[in-house]
Amino acid sequence: MFTWSLAFHPQRWLRSRLYALIALLSFLLALSLAVDAAPLFAQSPVHIVQPGETLTQIAARYGVALEALMQANQISEADRIFSGQQLIIPISAHSAQSVDEDVIEEANGGVETTSGENPSEVAVERSGSAIATLNRTYQVRTGDTLSLIALRFGVDADALRRLNRLPSVNVSLRAGQQLLLPATGEELRPRTPDREHRVQAGETLSKIAADYGVTLAALLQVNRIADPNTVYVGQLLIIPGDSREHGGASRQIGPPRNGFFYYTVQPGDTMSTIARNLNTTMLAIQTYNNLPDAETVYNNMQIKIPYGPPPIDQVFPPVPMSGTRFVVSISRQQCWVYQGERVVYAWPCSTGAGERRTKPGNYAVQSKILNAKSKVWKLDMPYWLGIYDVGPYENGIHGLPVSWQTGKKIWSGLIGQPATFGCAMLGDLEASILFRMAYIGMPVHVLN
Repeated sequence: MFTWSLAFHPQRWLRSRLYALIALLSFLLALSLAVDAAPLFAQSPVHIVQPGETLTQIAARYGVALEALMQANQISEADRIFSGQQLIIPISAHSAQSVDEDVIEEANGGVETTSGENPSEVAVERSGSAIATLNRTYQVRTGDTLSLIALRFGVDADALRRLNRLPSVNVSLRAGQQLLLPATGEELRPRTPDREHRVQAGETLSKIAADYGVTLAALLQVNRIADPNTVYVGQLLIIPGDSREHGGASRQIGPPRNGFFYYTVQPGDTMSTIARNLNTTMLAIQTYNNLPDAETVYNNMQIKIPYGPPPIDQVFPPVPMSGTRFVVSISRQQCWVYQGERVVYAWPCSTGAGERRTKPGNYAVQSKILNAKSKVWKLDMPYWLGIYDVGPYENGIHGLPVSWQTGKKIWSGLIGQPATFGCAMLGDLEASILFRMAYIGMPVHVLN
């Protein structure tokens, strides 16, 4: 017969509880060490092998051992990798955060470094996620200033300063420093897969532009390429469509893009061929590069090619612009129609030739006549918008003139080059569009 003892033994009870507590703590400590030592493969970044890359270079880039990289991807021979292969980067918990920034850079197009420099040692200043904002980076060159970089890429210098958390626009920059560039309308616009091109070996931007039937200038501008000689094999290019080239109020995001291309003169180049290929004029090349004549270009000379509407030499109030404005560039023989801060049309135009050069200045439409008549030149001027007086006469904007003597339109083949007696001339379709949009008092800016 069994009997239960109800006697309580405090020492025995405490020992059993102490043993249980020690066992629990030992288990938790072992689990913690195991988690810390185990690679976080589930959260590890994935690297896509690029042409020419080696496993040793990839391991060095992410700061991991070559053996660990081979083991994580079950690779037995280091030279048996191929372009496009996906590699798991074995990153432990204590280093996962630091590598995450490198992965962001890679997804954003990568960061250039000097030869032999470890990317993890390059100081890269960030403001938010480069993937989310679609910002590109720029590597500072010797002699660069924040203002020059802003001018080169057509962005606001103060926005560039604030985005990179710099104390002032005049701060000293060091060669190799990485800057985040403000995102622009072209970058924020969704890409269409069937309008992209990946550069192949032996291709040039001129050939790609010709193959797609677009201008070299349009290709440079939409891809934010300053120098057409700097494209590389594998680079992804956006191919602009017709709607991009002609603009549209529904398509522009943010302020209009403008700035300069930097073209290096090649053997056999002339100023006329450069102007034709980059959709500008010889006069614009001379004006923006302070050249004495149309013959002064030589091999390896770097010249500036302007694009986009030029900045207007006028102080505007610090409020959003409204209404319609018209901008004329004499040197470039181009015109732009603004509605508020949006460019809705960009057209070739003609201004005064020879001694009757159109006078630069800020004007306003002072007369609007569907078909004005010039008794001096014996011409009909359709879609007339008068902007300033020249003695007893008026200069303005108009479509293709009609000769009283023949009854036919003249100068139809001269749009895009100086041709008029001082006015700004458009094609009839463009002139009619502007005429419908214009109003007495509409600002007109004529720039060199």
